[in-house]
Amino acid sequence: MLKLLRPLQQRGQRWMNQRHPAVSGTLQLRQNRIYVLPSGFGLAYAATCVLVLIGAINYQLSLAYLFAFLMLGLGHSGLIQAFRNLLGLTLNAQPAPAVFAGDMAHFPVRLGDARKFGRRNLQLRAVGGVPQQVINIAASTDIMVWLAVPAVQRGWLPLPRVTIETRFPTGWCRAWSHASLKANCLVYPRPENNPPPWPDASGNEYAGRRQRSGDDDFAGLRQYQPGDAMRQVAWKQSARLDWLAVRLHDTPRSSMQHLRWDDAAGLNVEARLSRLTAWVLKADAAGLPYTLMLPDQVIATAAGASQREQCLHALALFGLAQSQGSP
Repeated sequence: MLKLLRPLQQRGQRWMNQRHPAVSGTLQLRQNRIYVLPSGFGLAYAATCVLVLIGAINYQLSLAYLFAFLMLGLGHSGLIQAFRNLLGLTLNAQPAPAVFAGDMAHFPVRLGDARKFGRRNLQLRAVGGVPQQVINIAASTDIMVWLAVPAVQRGWLPLPRVTIETRFPTGWCRAWSHASLKANCLVYPRPENNPPPWPDASGNEYAGRRQRSGDDDFAGLRQYQPGDAMRQVAWKQSARLDWLAVRLHDTPRSSMQHLRWDDAAGLNVEARLSRLTAWVLKADAAGLPYTLMLPDQVIATAAGASQREQCLHALALFGLAQSQGSP
């Protein structure tokens, strides 16, 4: 049975991809993108309408005719209102902040109103993700919604197809639409729990702590750059200058750490990446300058937030350059 259903699922997926191609930028829901069907309660309501109408025809009761057509009119009105609640809605997805494998990626999606009336009881969900709470949008405004998607493995995680639905105002009908929005999240390797100390240049294990008593020589000042540690800021000198100054030091080579691929020998690829990720985070937390040496890339010695992001980016995409490129 599953083998027979699989081709039908694949055909349905291809039809859905053609019907709702991926869109970069803002997507507006139009008439041909919205679907409406009665809910379970709506089917029971429709059956009740039919029974009342049959009774009115059988017994020729004018009041029963009035009641039956009133129920049908209310049901039709609820269908139109559910369709109208999605019509003209705009969606715009942005890249998600980077996360580690095993965590939840949160994609920001901005919902707007192109028709200048309020929306009620909306619910968004990415395929395989966590459903959002009920969302209300006031007229002529927009809100930001964060869609949670599991980040199972490292690399680029694209935002899955998003389903937006509503059962407003009666619950008798379910109106929904699909949106394929181009947005990505970079997933870093999961850092190893309690990694061993990294070896120093001589092959001995280095605990990751830097000696600061006299091993740094003051070498001057430079202008602050994003990513510099606040403890390096020369506050007294900055007060006399027109710019924020950062102290420069001549750092001995013995305090520069080399995080090498070969230092994690004996592990598989993913385990090596997890250990190197843990070492990068540990060196960054200690404020140490470090070099990351991979088989296909060497990241020069540096410290700070920019060095950490560059190293984690390289570890996340290691071995995926051909099969999974940058968006």
